[in-house]
Amino acid sequence: MFLFSTDIDGTIYDGPETAERFSEFWQRLRDSGTPPVLCYNTGRSLADTRDLISRTSLPEPDYIIAGVGTEMFHFGQEAMIPEWGDELSGGWDFEIVKTIVLESGVDIEMQPPECQNPFKCSWFFFEKEPSEIEALGLAIAEAGVQAQLVYSSNRDLDILPCGANKGNAIGWLADKLGTPTENVLVAGDSGNDASMFDLKNASGIVVSNAEPALFAAIAERHFRATDPCADGVIEGITLRIETLHPDFFQPG
Repeated sequence: MFLFSTDIDGTIYDGPETAERFSEFWQRLRDSGTPPVLCYNTGRSLADTRDLISRTSLPEPDYIIAGVGTEMFHFGQEAMIPEWGDELSGGWDFEIVKTIVLESGVDIEMQPPECQNPFKCSWFFFEKEPSEIEALGLAIAEAGVQAQLVYSSNRDLDILPCGANKGNAIGWLADKLGTPTENVLVAGDSGNDASMFDLKNASGIVVSNAEPALFAAIAERHFRATDPCADGVIEGITLRIETLHPDFFQPG
């Protein structure tokens, strides 16, 4: 039916109750006979994401894209998808990026080791102006590293290879699965989700608790839920299905 790519925190999960509501809804879709493909697309690390799934009622996904588009994992096979790492390698150097930031003299703090991976260099950078982020990006580019800087929640700065973001990752996965992008549905709540909504022909759900930066960044064609978190996601998916298949939720 479709490939659903969703952020986790603030989108389908903000505690046990929302996890349970989303899980019950998703199981209903899986019982329909035409199960959708579920991909968690999160800023969490892969290890942290798997731990969250194991200790909550969140449904087991088919795939996990973790670390803001830098790790891709086939959940059922319990295996990384190494070809995605190959896509990200060109022009990237983690150690050079780390050195440039540490020597920049700005008020910034490196996030703990569990927040880092070979394609994700992450920092705490509180309440900064766009010009300050642009200055760091220019210094990295002048060193010959091809990188992008993703800032979210007025705190988290992720420095990634140019091709590494949530949108590029789900687009690559859709192509690998042979799924046209018009059959991709995405959901999110923060600035680092914006790239998913830029995926050509994909549809999106913005939950009502989303950051203003996400509302400002996305096209009008995407659905803006009236409910927060998992309830907003359920609202958006239900509307999409009822529009395409009016009898889907009818008894029998």
